[in-house]
Amino acid sequence: MSTRLDPVLAAHIGAALADAEAMGERRAEGEMYTGMRTDVTVEILAGPGRHGTLTVVRMR
Repeated sequence: MSTRLDPVLAAHIGAALADAEAMGERRAEGEMYTGMRTDVTVEILAGPGRHGTLTVVRMR
């Protein structure tokens, strides 16, 4: 199950990736995604619990 990003954070990440080069589609755990060549780093904390919550700490 995926969780949507906060709209403000999603806009910042989208702007940072707008000019990134696509490296092709990949599959992970049954989900398709597009790999991107970029210098963007996103730090994420994985919370405890059965459903596992993710919290974006910062993007640089």
